[in-house]
Amino acid sequence: MESWQFIQSPAGGWYWLCSDVLSRKTRTSAATFQTRTECIADAMGYGYRKVAAPNGLAVTKHMPPRRRNKPKAGKHKRS
Repeated sequence: MESWQFIQSPAGGWYWLCSDVLSRKTRTSAATFQTRTECIADAMGYGYRKVAAPNGLAVTKHMPPRRRNKPKAGKHKRS
């Protein structure tokens, strides 16, 4: 099973990362791209596929994990 991530660098360029969960091999794009769409198009040439959701919208099969917002120290609400 492969896990795909689309990452934007601090400089603004996009690149993809593909990790094979079983063999732990990782591949990355050879270049960076100006848009996420261009990055996804390149990844499709390396085996990435979009999956259609039940409602007909196209969604990516493997999304990076969502980040949780942790409350900052000293910023707790008091009742």
